[in-house]
Amino acid sequence: AVDALYPTAAYNDRRVLARDAALALSGLSTAEGIPLAGDTMVYGEFDLNFFAQLLALADPQRGDTLLDVGSGVGRLVLAAALLHADTLRNCHGVEISPPLHDAAIAARVALDSLSPSPPVAPVEFTCGSVLDGAGLEAVEAADVLFSYAVTWASGETHSRLVRALAERLPDGARVISIDLALDAQAAGAAESGARFELLHQLTGPNEETGGEATGLVYRLVRDRRRGKGGGTASGGRP
Repeated sequence: AVDALYPTAAYNDRRVLARDAALALSGLSTAEGIPLAGDTMVYGEFDLNFFAQLLALADPQRGDTLLDVGSGVGRLVLAAALLHADTLRNCHGVEISPPLHDAAIAARVALDSLSPSPPVAPVEFTCGSVLDGAGLEAVEAADVLFSYAVTWASGETHSRLVRALAERLPDGARVISIDLALDAQAAGAAESGARFELLHQLTGPNEETGGEATGLVYRLVRDRRRGKGGGTASGGRP
């Protein structure tokens, strides 16, 4: 079903859509005023079989919510909803680019037109950043979180993401991070009382680079004396 919604023949169209969206958001330009997308111009589609393996290692439980941060056109969100139709309570994608967000919604609508219609978990898409507003609320509700957004690769941007996860994710949430290790203390979130416990590490194909990617599956473990955001939990000792 995912291949029908995101055909290989339209892959370049999706890349162009992502490039144009990045240019529209970019504050960079040449001396002549021509906009530059910078790193946000990079568009990648994650291997679906590898994604399914990593998601299984994260061990989604009945009633869990999955969140894809930087969900693009919604491909992995819909893949998760189809793979775990009877398990996941909600599959949520947060994407900062309006054109990519709109494409994700269109793909979800197109899923209903497939015949036969496959079983699918509830799906939700939010246009915005995971660092504030509705996107940050989605982080607070996530039981399983997936991160492959290429824009996180820059040092400070990734640190901001890790801090948000350490401060806002529920205790016990699993995080699948591609190629980037998670360290709450190094990201400046020591006061959150959270740490990322590595559960699994798996290498798989990355067709975008012609090489391999490493999937790191973590569990967030929170000091029960502290609440989200680093405050002391009610009734606990400081």
